[in-house]
Amino acid sequence: MSSILPHPEMARRAALLGPSPMDEFLGAADRGATISLAGGLPDAATFPVRDVAEAARRVLSRQPRESLQYGPSEGLAPLREWVAEYLRGQGIELQAAQVLITTGSQQALDLLGKVLLDPASPLLVQRPTYLGALQAFRTYAPRMVGLPEDDLGPDPEAFAGALAGSRMAYLQPRFANPSGRSIAPARAGQLCALLAQSDCWLVEDDPYCELWFDEPPPPGLLARGVSHGVHVGTFSKMLFPGLRLGWVAGHAELLRKLTQAKQAADLQSSSLDQWLLLELLRDGLPQRMLPRLRILYRERRDAMLDALSRHMPAGVFWSRPRGGMFVWLSLPMSLDARDIAAAARRQGVLVLPGLVFDVGAGGCESFGSCCDCRFADDPEAAAPARNTLRLAFAGADRPRIERAISILAAVVRAALHGDSQAPARPCRAVGKTPADGAVDVSHA
Repeated sequence: MSSILPHPEMARRAALLGPSPMDEFLGAADRGATISLAGGLPDAATFPVRDVAEAARRVLSRQPRESLQYGPSEGLAPLREWVAEYLRGQGIELQAAQVLITTGSQQALDLLGKVLLDPASPLLVQRPTYLGALQAFRTYAPRMVGLPEDDLGPDPEAFAGALAGSRMAYLQPRFANPSGRSIAPARAGQLCALLAQSDCWLVEDDPYCELWFDEPPPPGLLARGVSHGVHVGTFSKMLFPGLRLGWVAGHAELLRKLTQAKQAADLQSSSLDQWLLLELLRDGLPQRMLPRLRILYRERRDAMLDALSRHMPAGVFWSRPRGGMFVWLSLPMSLDARDIAAAARRQGVLVLPGLVFDVGAGGCESFGSCCDCRFADDPEAAAPARNTLRLAFAGADRPRIERAISILAAVVRAALHGDSQAPARPCRAVGKTPADGAVDVSHA
């Protein structure tokens, strides 16, 4: 009788995946949490329902058969040309043939992991970084190497030391999720010079670049001449996420391999959605929507920063992002953000502990417990930080932000004074603790 037990490698990968670290917290939204600052959802009130309905009518009238038929795996040619022209406006010189339309940018990340990563191959990521990318890449069992960073971006010395033998460097250049940071131009130049001397593939994930509040951000990394890489983007943030359309663009040979991987995954992204998107783009919807989104999200960012400054006790620090959807909060190192999040949830406020975004320094789970550990001099600094929270401001209005922050601040004060079910436990923060006030982590 043949065995039905999984192959050892598959079992190992399944163990690495486990349950989603967000399930416990985001699932609480269905169990009575009244205000959520946890998820990165846009405000549904901004969705262009009438524009979409009219565009759908036009598509089904003008291209009924094409929109309901199979299409090319690479995506509709005019949509790929739109993306290529858009990226040329961002300083990334490429042609439509170097664009692959994907089912959301999340699929692009999964395809990149499938093509570039092998079990135990080094993968460089920022500390912290996007949880969805970690979930996509962990399927392929790489060794995550966390890059320490400051307000300017990843530390160049640490980046240089980690590049040798690494297969991929996954970086968010502008208004990163979860930190809100942008890589400063001078730092971006240093990282590009290091990448040019290596065989490491750059994956530049840039979903929030259009959600700037005061001025457009400076160019990312691919716009500075990195040839060994790709740009990942999405229409979810500049329009609405229900389309589930994004792109990966860049190095031609890598794009061919990604296309083959996509053919094995879903053959193509939805023809109907692509034709609908193309109609909305030709109608100028981004030019109408984005100015309103920038004003709305800037007002909500300001509401959150104002509430934090009035309610949070001394010793709590936070970012002041110039774009995106998130504020990054650092608690006193004596507190564990998981306990704070659990206590806030019991009072109807949902926030996400930063621990789920941090892989630690080198993909090692022992952090100094073995005698030969390379982190033995400072194992706490190598371990994922436990004193951080991600706060999402885009989906809540000013009154709800005010109430949520006041409750969260009360939980923090109670924990600091030992009057809460959120006990103080020693932990270590990543990077330097700010000297005073909030930290400006915008681009320089």
